[in-house]
Amino acid sequence: MTADPVGILIVNYNGGPHLSACLTALERQTVPRYRFEVIVLDNASRDGSADGIPTRFPWVRLVRSSENLGFAEGNNVAARYAHGDTVILLNNDTIPDPYWLEELLRATAEHPGHTPASKLVFADRPDVMNSAGLCLLRDGRGMDAGFELRDGGQFEAGGPVFAGCGAAVVLRKDAAGNVLDPDYFLYYEDLDAGWRNELTGMHAVAAPRSLVRHVHGAAAGGESPVFRFHVDRNRALASLRNADAFLAVWAGFLLLAKVPQAFLRLARGKVRRRNAVAVLGAFLSYLDRLPGTLVDRYLTRCWHVRRGG
Repeated sequence: MTADPVGILIVNYNGGPHLSACLTALERQTVPRYRFEVIVLDNASRDGSADGIPTRFPWVRLVRSSENLGFAEGNNVAARYAHGDTVILLNNDTIPDPYWLEELLRATAEHPGHTPASKLVFADRPDVMNSAGLCLLRDGRGMDAGFELRDGGQFEAGGPVFAGCGAAVVLRKDAAGNVLDPDYFLYYEDLDAGWRNELTGMHAVAAPRSLVRHVHGAAAGGESPVFRFHVDRNRALASLRNADAFLAVWAGFLLLAKVPQAFLRLARGKVRRRNAVAVLGAFLSYLDRLPGTLVDRYLTRCWHVRRGG
């Protein structure tokens, strides 16, 4: 850790009462205030959720965007206001435990060069796991370890995980000052960041004593078209960029196969039209980003492997 305060980055979009609860919890951290700074990037919210920050939380730096930049680029913009190279991503719909930051900084010091991730439980069911880190499945999907399992202490040992959930994870700025790939907008940007870190030897580790309660899915909803578009597209893009050749190709074919499947389900009345259109849009957007992602694949995977990383 450097002498710079660690930057806690919060991207807010129509956060409602969740944002205030999150910032109130940060006021109660056991870590002295001079050791951390909080930057809130408001993504052109329409509900006024960030308006009270200057008076209610004057120690928070509020940055306003005139447009919705998404979770990925929103965090990148917020990171530019952080003084140090180490930052912590924290969702606006989380309530961190008073010892959350202390334990996360402890894990960072104990695992230099790696990226600790907090333990997340559901806000309305604090005895049920939301995430103990991200796992990579064989088909390229990311999955929250322990999702919907009752927390019986089985995750307290910590240890390596494939990636940290973007709701509460330590990351480091890259050479351009970014922490996430802005092309993802939202969803799978955390898996992609962890995957790229894995390829360079910067592993994610679980910090189970760094506890956060999370209102899961508050930002975009469970099966909205926004969710469907970004999850389907970004899952294929993450595999194309980072996976072995077989999975990189297979993930693209899986996305292609979902298009007729979605419209067949639409014809049978099993899915709404806008969700079927979202799947088609995901595939077309994937094709649009295909050339640039192949270049990224060489830079983030093949280049590193050739140099013996």
